Amino acid sequence: MIKILIHLLLLFSFLYAPKKELENPLLFNKTLNRDSIKIEFATLYNLINTIHTGQYMFCTKPEFDNYYDSLKNTIQSDLSITEYYKLTTALLAKIKDGHTVVDGRNMGLLLNDELLFPYSIYKIKGAYYLNKSGTDDKSLTGYKILKINGEKMDTIVGVIQKYLAHEGENETVINTQLKYFPAYYFLYFDKSESFEIEYEEEPGKIKTIKLKGVEYGTFKKNTLVNQEPLSVEFKNDSTVILKVRSFSNGYIQKDRKAAEEKLDSIFNKMYDLKITNLILDLRGNGGGAPELANYLFSYLSSKPYYYFASIGIKYNSTKNWKYLAEYPRYIPEVDFSKTTTKHGLNLYTQTNEIYNWQFEKQYPKPNSLKGKIYVLINGGSFSSTGHVLSLMRDKGIGIFYGEYSQGSNYSNAGLQAFILPYSQTKVWIPFIQFKMRTPNFQYDPKGIKPDVEIELQPDDLKTNYDRVLNYALMEIETNK
Repeated sequence: MIKILIHLLLLFSFLYAPKKELENPLLFNKTLNRDSIKIEFATLYNLINTIHTGQYMFCTKPEFDNYYDSLKNTIQSDLSITEYYKLTTALLAKIKDGHTVVDGRNMGLLLNDELLFPYSIYKIKGAYYLNKSGTDDKSLTGYKILKINGEKMDTIVGVIQKYLAHEGENETVINTQLKYFPAYYFLYFDKSESFEIEYEEEPGKIKTIKLKGVEYGTFKKNTLVNQEPLSVEFKNDSTVILKVRSFSNGYIQKDRKAAEEKLDSIFNKMYDLKITNLILDLRGNGGGAPELANYLFSYLSSKPYYYFASIGIKYNSTKNWKYLAEYPRYIPEVDFSKTTTKHGLNLYTQTNEIYNWQFEKQYPKPNSLKGKIYVLINGGSFSSTGHVLSLMRDKGIGIFYGEYSQGSNYSNAGLQAFILPYSQTKVWIPFIQFKMRTPNFQYDPKGIKPDVEIELQPDDLKTNYDRVLNYALMEIETNK
């Protein structure tokens, strides 16, 4: 199994690499036949029922079945690609699993030349604020937005959220998702190219203004920032800020080795300098390779520990659905001689020739950190990042600042896409569940709660003030 997972991880970086052209440009120029779509939608439903390891964690079987029936009954005529995209995203979002999504790369590329709403949105204390601008005019950033084209923001976002995947009862991931508000507004609510908005310039002072749309490709270029997976700042002789934005650089062996060597260099220097305060910034880290996440944790722990408690698979055979996999050769049969059955999953729980480290005792690095750890988290902290956070919480390591993480002490994943045969829609459906060995961890369906909850303020959007980081720095200064 581990060899299979490694192959999948190698593919992941390629699958998510930026592409300049649509994988199949003609795909968006056709109408989908009603009867064919109904058959395919049933295929998707059956695939989910067969392989999804966390299907009923947050949605009961009756709820899911009824929702599927209601969506299928809406197929009364032929559908466009975008209409079918909405249908499939709605069904997958019902499961409430952050790894269960329709692949949106082609849809995003399709929108590149469309004129869309020119701002991203940020939610603060139940209200919505204009955030990043896709144009040079940033004068409205930080103002509370009340309506777009006559519709209240609560209504607009409420509709959009039906199509967005999130883990369990987590609420903080919304701000990670609303970075792409222009696309969601266009796909799920209103295809207008101009926008009349009502916004609050100051409490009680409402203004109306008309905005022109901006090409989505331009919006992305002006607002979405590519960040290094791993960066460090030696703030002073006692404090280091380590930003780990992703563990995805651990998928390919040479990249993982480079990341591990960088971590070695950072922590060796911290050890030599006798650094006493580490600010570990895991905000926006959507996860990645468990090998790299574990390597980081080995520098944070002072005692031996275990990583995974179990790795589970729901299906019993691949015979009737494996053909749908994008890379079927990487889908394994279950070796029942090495699994136990619990809660409807076939669980691997012991080290063997298939799993060569996941269940072994792990040891801290000799120069692991001996000082205080201040951990920054938010709704973008997910998947393997949740694993690290749950280990830290379980072992009493660090103080957490910010917002609830989306990730926790488990994840449903597998890094395998499936291609629906008629429309060629690509969907990501987890067929493996990873569970951490964290006996003292208190699970919360909202995610992992920070010790100190800190929410950005509207003025922070205007000034780019990092309230969470600065709070941690002030804590360090106070505790000197």
